[in-house]
Amino acid sequence: MAMSAVSVAAALVATTAAARFVAETIESFGMEKKRVVILGAGFAGMQAAIDLRSKCDVTVLDAKEYFEFVPGVLAAMAGSAPLRAPTANERDGERASEALTVPYDAVLGDKVKFACVGGRDVRVHEDAVVVDGTERFEYDELVLAPGSSYAGTIKSTTPKRKDRLKELAEARRSVMEGGKTVVVVGGGVVGVELAAELAELNARVKSKSEVVLLHSGPRLLDALPESVGAYASKALVTAGVKCCVNQTYDREGDVFVGRLNKNVVRADAVIVCAGTKAATDFLRQRGEDDEAINVPLDMIGRIRVDEGTRQVIGYENVYAVGDAACKHPDEMLASFAHWEAEYVSKRILCRGNEKKLRSLGPYQPPPRFMAISLGPFDGLAVWGDRILATGFLAACFKALVQLWFSNFMPAPYALFRRFPQLRRPAPMSALSNRTLANSGGGAR
Repeated sequence: MAMSAVSVAAALVATTAAARFVAETIESFGMEKKRVVILGAGFAGMQAAIDLRSKCDVTVLDAKEYFEFVPGVLAAMAGSAPLRAPTANERDGERASEALTVPYDAVLGDKVKFACVGGRDVRVHEDAVVVDGTERFEYDELVLAPGSSYAGTIKSTTPKRKDRLKELAEARRSVMEGGKTVVVVGGGVVGVELAAELAELNARVKSKSEVVLLHSGPRLLDALPESVGAYASKALVTAGVKCCVNQTYDREGDVFVGRLNKNVVRADAVIVCAGTKAATDFLRQRGEDDEAINVPLDMIGRIRVDEGTRQVIGYENVYAVGDAACKHPDEMLASFAHWEAEYVSKRILCRGNEKKLRSLGPYQPPPRFMAISLGPFDGLAVWGDRILATGFLAACFKALVQLWFSNFMPAPYALFRRFPQLRRPAPMSALSNRTLANSGGGAR
């Protein structure tokens, strides 16, 4: 009897799924494909293109000719990768870099049109993205996903893949020479991961180099729970990293002088891991172009959006996803870029159907999942404010995350948004700042 009931239930599920598929096929039959232009092809832009390419006419524009898995660059700069020890062998470092950079056409296939617009004048009009004043990419729906930028080599807009690989090789050589003091500026996730990778490299190749991590905040990883910062600090100190926190340093060339205690740090190589900013300068440069739309930006250049729909404030057919969108700092992760893009793609595919839009509902950020590397065999896995795993198990999780997201495997928004947040309540100041940023307080 039980087996019979299960069989009936399975048959009902299969019948419902088949009916839905047939209904969607009939509904879409004869419909003209929507023209979607995606401006930016990092995690968010790529995910949107992949989700929409079979049902829309998709065009992707980016400053580069290749996709780069940026979180893996830190290990590659030290000649390593998750679960793989660093070596001084140049070819090993080249392989690590090559694995992180993939030409867009190899990922997107022939269903997506692609154009590299690096170094060119890009303007957003009401119905098209215009490049150099002459080349038009017309759209029905526009997805803004220009991402963010860093000073230095961690995140690059170098158009050619071969030039980017040379850039990474030069960065690797600059930190591998023995007897150097390498200064890493910034004690957030990027700075902590890079310092750990460089310390592991020193240990493996028996280098006499020193790694110094400078951070103006009160502790490392001060945007994360204290337990996370404490574990990372202990791991870095144990690995031989000199951590200088709670002080701002003035820089004169390669010499850093602390403002409080006048501590002097002399660097042979400097890697800046702070100062990330939204890559939206092109949206400010309207000049005398009367047709360019006025994309609203907040005080630090992020695109203001409706948090429930990810639509740009004031525009129903323009969306912003990823690091360039105004959102809580906790959501500046590849996983959130993926989920935002997936949600926007689903919304575009609703084609304005009110019933489908109600079923989709407003965007709800899933929980924060983080994998923080502390070298190839150590790390932290964090869910919300809780540490899930440390050490080798966390390193395995980091390797899985890199494999998963670098190959654009599914991480269903509809599933993850149902997971518990496991977070402490955010301070009211953070909540009010986020609301103001998206409700008219930003610069236009």
